Amino acid sequence: MTKNATSVYKYLDNEKINYQIVTHPPVYTAEQADKYVQEYQFARTKNLFLKNKAGYYLVTILENKRLNMKKLKENLSTSRFSFARPEELAMKLGITSGAVSPFNLFNDKQHQVTFIIDADIFKNEDLIGCHPNINTATVILGIKDLLQIIKQNGNPVKAVQL
Repeated sequence: MTKNATSVYKYLDNEKINYQIVTHPPVYTAEQADKYVQEYQFARTKNLFLKNKAGYYLVTILENKRLNMKKLKENLSTSRFSFARPEELAMKLGITSGAVSPFNLFNDKQHQVTFIIDADIFKNEDLIGCHPNINTATVILGIKDLLQIIKQNGNPVKAVQL
């Protein structure tokens, strides 16, 4: 069963994780989301769903950075990356473009998607904002809490300098 926003909130409550929900109109880019969360302090990120010969990757990077896929390939000692197709996004993470988020990993029942987080995210902030599997809300929670949730879910997690 695909986890929706309500099940994400229930999970966070059950794990006693502190979080805040900001609801807003549908957003499809980090720039659009920023309009609705300006008064909140957290790491602003964008999420990319990539693939290569080795598998699938959900990459979370600071929103003002451009992902250098060649550097990512070198840092992970793997093959060349490309963007996954929308059908692959739906199949692997149960989501459509515009709502890509680390919380999508809850829907990866086979734990086949590796979570890559930009090491720079940890430099200035303790909190991060993520869509709860819908693009009409942003959940603000601790970065360390998010990483723990993903590890508990069974997905590989790697912090990489991007």
